[in-house]
Amino acid sequence: MEKYVLYIRKSSESEERQIMSLDAQENEMKRIAERDELNVVEIIRESHSAKKADMRPEFNRMIAGINSGLYNSILTWAPDRLSRNAGDLGKLVDLMDSGKLITVKTYSQEFKNDPNSKFMLMMLCSQAKLENDQKSLNVKRGNREKLKRGDWINRAPFGYINEKVTKTIAVDTARAPYVQKIFEMYSTGLHGHQSISTALFEQGLRTSSGKKVYKSGIQKILTSSFYCGIMESNSTQYLGNHEPLISSELFDKCQEVCAKKSKPRSKTLSFALSGFITCANCGCAITAELKKAKYVYYHCTNGKGICDQRSFNANETELHKQITLDLNKLKISQRMIDIVYKAKLEEVEHSKGTQDHSLEDAQKALKTLATRKSRLVDTYTEGDIDVELYRAKLKEIDNESVRLTKRIQELEKKAHDPLVTIELIYSKFKQGNSLADEYKHALPARKRELLSEALSNSTLLNRNIQQVSYKSPYNIFALAPLNPTFQEMLAE
Repeated sequence: MEKYVLYIRKSSESEERQIMSLDAQENEMKRIAERDELNVVEIIRESHSAKKADMRPEFNRMIAGINSGLYNSILTWAPDRLSRNAGDLGKLVDLMDSGKLITVKTYSQEFKNDPNSKFMLMMLCSQAKLENDQKSLNVKRGNREKLKRGDWINRAPFGYINEKVTKTIAVDTARAPYVQKIFEMYSTGLHGHQSISTALFEQGLRTSSGKKVYKSGIQKILTSSFYCGIMESNSTQYLGNHEPLISSELFDKCQEVCAKKSKPRSKTLSFALSGFITCANCGCAITAELKKAKYVYYHCTNGKGICDQRSFNANETELHKQITLDLNKLKISQRMIDIVYKAKLEEVEHSKGTQDHSLEDAQKALKTLATRKSRLVDTYTEGDIDVELYRAKLKEIDNESVRLTKRIQELEKKAHDPLVTIELIYSKFKQGNSLADEYKHALPARKRELLSEALSNSTLLNRNIQQVSYKSPYNIFALAPLNPTFQEMLAE
């Protein structure tokens, strides 16, 4: 006697595309069972894809039921409800070969345990697999074309939103400023993922569900080139049409910081000057120690074992005073800065400006990549390189081309808009003018931020700051005459 199990399934991944829902399938197959007087002993419902084997718990339960003799026949809407992969199809055929599965009945067909029926069942299930594979290839091909056009294919990353009407990616105005802060904070090298998460949570950063963006989320943001306009899918990079939140220069800087450290050390961050000073005598790092629970002293680590500066303990308060005095070198008359600023604006109006060396270098590098790609293709067609190495090298060249193209776009924008550069320089002049005063009254954490912004390195000798080196453009300000003339300032 045939004992049927009614198996109904739809793919949860493509619910909207299903011809019939679970309820509709069940009602229709119950009607057929009643019409044909079939003995249905159990109904099994499942919402999982049949693309891969062993991914359907209810299907596996049905197979176990057939093996145990609970039922020996299957009633289902169509063969593709049972299998779209070779593994599950093999299980069904094995059950028929062993005599445990007598009949597979669908809405329009019936497959008995005979060679012709089994062959037809295998053909129909194989056809379903072929259609599924072709559909997958078509989706992948379509996605590649979208990416080449600059359109993103997945859910918008944090800081962006999906525009349902236009099917484009738009900036999330509420969260995008926080994303920019994440990159800016991390690029200083003074903040780790956890400290950024905590600081921005206190400033109001929340996910769409109102939760905190934890350090894992911060790390994910910092490693995504999407934010500088470069999309990545399957290790291949594409230029995106979406609006970048940061420059590629800032993104690269954050990757350099990430490469130098896995996470910030609390010991380093607890002292304002740690990491900014080296020993003038031997070049080793300067370390800090807390004494009597309130006094901070700095001395050479004597890492090479040859230095006599380890015994010289420099008081942190005195070092701050010395650095503040040196920062005064960055002060230039505000009146002179304003005059030069106006002169430069007039100069821009009568000049188109020229592209800088960075743009030229980037363009040359892009041409060199094109030559390398051409040579690689020639080498491959001549059979001098295997296909796997060829594909890896080709992807490497293409990804680098995308990054250079993005960099060139940014540099060309600056070249065609010199006002942006002038405004940036003007703001740096103003910041340098007030840097000493701000540093003098700043808290330790802010002092570190200011030093990271302006200082390249300083040296310590006999408890005194021996030399202070500044980053660009502050190094230019520091070398300027005490009372520069108009022509001297204009040249700067």
